[in-house]
Amino acid sequence: MKYKLSLIATFIAFAIVGTAQTNGKPVSDSGKKLFISVQIEAQFPGGPAAWKKYLQKNLNANLPKDNGAPAGRYTVMLSFLVEKDGAISDIIAENNPGYGSVEEAIRAIKKGPKWQPAEYDGHYVSDRVRQAVTFMVNY
Repeated sequence: MKYKLSLIATFIAFAIVGTAQTNGKPVSDSGKKLFISVQIEAQFPGGPAAWKKYLQKNLNANLPKDNGAPAGRYTVMLSFLVEKDGAISDIIAENNPGYGSVEEAIRAIKKGPKWQPAEYDGHYVSDRVRQAVTFMVNY
């Protein structure tokens, strides 16, 4: 049986997790200072197009199908910290559609290069990023 499997990685939005503050004041998340409002958001080197290309190259798009997933969309919503030095840490899956999709999305993000950190008042700051990774299974 022929099947077609494609992967869609959509850059959803940047978001900060923590106690709400205003005017760019720092908040604490696991003992680290995060900012509710940054002037320049953290981003993958090369921007959203490069991030999508990286995911398409480094994710095993066949994994859900190989693990018995029926045809459909399997979206994993992740959040992670981009540290002041661009390192990725504290990756959290907000949902689990199954079939190994969460583990594969986390693996690909951990494997990736450092990001360009967020900036506030001319200083690099830690920022929490939300990212959706969608696996498409078509038979």
